[in-house]
Amino acid sequence: MNDLIMIKWGGSLITEKDKPFTPRLEIIQSLAKQIKKLTEIKPDLKIILGHGSGSFGHAVASKYQTRNGVKTEEDWIGFSQVWHAARSLNVIVTQALHDQGLPAVTFSPSSFISASNGKGFEFFRFPFERALSSNILPVIHGDVIFDHLLGGTILSTEDIFLYLTDYYQPKKILLAGIEDFIWADFPNKKIPIKSITTKNFDNIKKVIGKSSSVDVTGGMLEKVKLMMELVKKYPNTKISIFSGLSSDSLIQELLSEPTGTLIEME
Repeated sequence: MNDLIMIKWGGSLITEKDKPFTPRLEIIQSLAKQIKKLTEIKPDLKIILGHGSGSFGHAVASKYQTRNGVKTEEDWIGFSQVWHAARSLNVIVTQALHDQGLPAVTFSPSSFISASNGKGFEFFRFPFERALSSNILPVIHGDVIFDHLLGGTILSTEDIFLYLTDYYQPKKILLAGIEDFIWADFPNKKIPIKSITTKNFDNIKKVIGKSSSVDVTGGMLEKVKLMMELVKKYPNTKISIFSGLSSDSLIQELLSEPTGTLIEME
């Protein structure tokens, strides 16, 4: 597909990350309106939309340490609770999309992807591909995953994007959060990192901080590592990490000059 992009709404953007199970409804509605506008401006654009779990999933996942493996009966109870938390936020997201008249259908990763030792392993492709070819908007999210070695684990939205690029090569990946840039001095936020490349990453990764809230999938540094892995495999993919707080942030990032941190080959 020549005109495919992946967009993520970060958990810190669409929820109050320090207030469990608290969505930011106005932000979600604004982002849904922008997706609608993008489809009107570029009718041939294919979008795979993902979102984080924020204050819905991360606190529960941290309690049970689900990402590290699922073995005991209590672990499996936690696995189901993390699934339910992530799904609860997803229902809010898809409702906002449908309110805009968008044909959104959720593909919960736990139902169509398996993992092995914390990495995507198998992918039931047919429903996903039929959705894209039928102009359905597929929506994914960070989710619990059945794992051949660990029993169960968690894959972040970025994990899933990285895995899906083996089947679909997006022109752009837009990762919308609450920060304008990745910062070299977080939380002071005086020194923005405007470009991360395969050449400068070894130096920059020393100053990239963790998330200020609970993030069981590793925080900002882990996200950047995954995206660096992706651009090494697919050098033509453009990736940006930026603030999604303004009412036209997605449109600006896709159709105009990127405003945030670019991740690209040297």
